[in-house]
Amino acid sequence: MKAFLFVLFVSTVTLVMGQSASPIQEAMANYNYKKALSLMEKEQPSTSLLFQKGTALKGLGNNSEALKVFRQITETDSINPRAYIEAAECCKSLAQYKQALQYYQKAIQLSPNNTYAHIQEINLLLALEKYKKALEESNLLTSQDSSATALHLQAQSFEGLQKKQPATAIYELIQKKYPNDYLASAKIASLYIEENLYDNAIAATERYREIDSTNIVVNQQNALAYCLKKDYKTAISRYKDLVSRGDSSFYTTYYLGISNYAIGQFYDAHDMLEIALKAAPQNITLLYYLGRACSKTSWKKEGVEHLQDAISLAIPKDSAMSRLYMGLADCYKMARMPKQQVNAIKERYEKYDKQNPKLLYDMAFVYYYELKDNKNAENCLESYLATRPKETEKDLAIVDEDGNVILGEKNYYNAAENWLRDIKKKVKTNNFFQGSTSNPPTTKERVDSTLTIELK
Repeated sequence: MKAFLFVLFVSTVTLVMGQSASPIQEAMANYNYKKALSLMEKEQPSTSLLFQKGTALKGLGNNSEALKVFRQITETDSINPRAYIEAAECCKSLAQYKQALQYYQKAIQLSPNNTYAHIQEINLLLALEKYKKALEESNLLTSQDSSATALHLQAQSFEGLQKKQPATAIYELIQKKYPNDYLASAKIASLYIEENLYDNAIAATERYREIDSTNIVVNQQNALAYCLKKDYKTAISRYKDLVSRGDSSFYTTYYLGISNYAIGQFYDAHDMLEIALKAAPQNITLLYYLGRACSKTSWKKEGVEHLQDAISLAIPKDSAMSRLYMGLADCYKMARMPKQQVNAIKERYEKYDKQNPKLLYDMAFVYYYELKDNKNAENCLESYLATRPKETEKDLAIVDEDGNVILGEKNYYNAAENWLRDIKKKVKTNNFFQGSTSNPPTTKERVDSTLTIELK
């Protein structure tokens, strides 16, 4: 009888609870957001209903409309931290990071002990590379919360500020307090590897491997430390285990190939480096070792091709170098360094852009107007005119949108010819007045020169 009454009581409670749940709540609980939104349209607006509406819109991926709803709540209920957190989440999904940060900070002002808001704020500061502020906030958080999550944020802030020692110390603290935290072990190893402290990296990862020897992230750092320490046999053992667990990532296959190459297992090295090549076909170091491995196996012709590819990638194309020198010359010009400017143009022409004789004209311009070096200006113009085609089609000047004349190829040659003639004429005139009789000016040149002097 008692059992019967208990079952009846439970059934009654369940029935009442079922009846008390509104259709909107049922739809929300079942993730039927479209139905929930449709039902909400028939209800009177309230803060509770707006929260449900915003949640439903977020669930359907309509974050811009959801943001409008949560902003509406912040206007009517300005002391509700949840509204600001929800608005921040929507802003993050819309890549409005600065606005999201402001919403998180407002939520923290209203609820200083809200750990979730603190964590999201610091994550956002790190993403925005505001490491100093992130460190301030993470220090505040860890003073109240010594969880692994809070400590990780503090360590990441130190890393962002390039302070590796305190970052390493915090990761070691995490490993000590939370030995199952694989990420802390991997981070310790990574930081030690950057400092070439391979034994320290091995020690940190081996400590974790005593708990779990299957973690891929930790084993990747462990294997890398052994490889860089030149303990290739152990590295190969670790990397082979990673491959057997389905790890075919670039660094695993690359360093396994390098380790095999280092101990003379060239066929194995070839197989792994070929896999790595698919992920990084333009990696010069990879191509070098793959080519060398091929040369010591059956793929000798392929080895030659890989080394040729590596050389081609290592030597910049002339077009790229020409562009760099063009930029360099322009920088010298803006810095008013004409000697360096003309040298940059000269090097560009002689080494990388011989098909562009217009550069000789540009050099003449710098020599004549900036360096007052008439002799070199004259030489450049003569060299430029020597490249003039014997027969050129009609080359008309083009006018740009601002009405400025853009000279075509023929116009530049004509301008260079007239300019060179003027330079030589001035040289003869100057020589005459300085007493030189080697090339006396003509009567017309003397008259022109006299007129010029009188006009001045």
